[in-house]
Amino acid sequence: MIRFFIMNGKNSVKFDMPTDELVDHLGSIGINSDIPITCSEKIYLDFYPTDETDKIAKIVCDRLLPGDKISDVNGLCVKLDGMWRFSAEEFESALAENDVRGALNIDAAYEKMLHEPEQTNGMSM
Repeated sequence: MIRFFIMNGKNSVKFDMPTDELVDHLGSIGINSDIPITCSEKIYLDFYPTDETDKIAKIVCDRLLPGDKISDVNGLCVKLDGMWRFSAEEFESALAENDVRGALNIDAAYEKMLHEPEQTNGMSM
């Protein structure tokens, strides 16, 4: 879904999210804690959709915030990877409606979308 390239000093790693090995990937280049997706004096980080045609990944990449933690982005990717209940257009429209940005906020918006049909289907006549 989303490819990450991280450089810590002279060490670098490239991997795709979602991943079950996030801690191992970060640890392999000497990062032993959760990090924001922004560059710092010591850490360079870049991310982009693994497939140029993956509209959901592009939407997510465009809406992430510098302070988003890499673990939150991974968790979001776990939920969205292979998303089939909504089209990319429906997803983008839901996020654009309230200008949703940031991994945790995108996650919350997705969860809300999942539960909205249940609310309308649960109505009795």
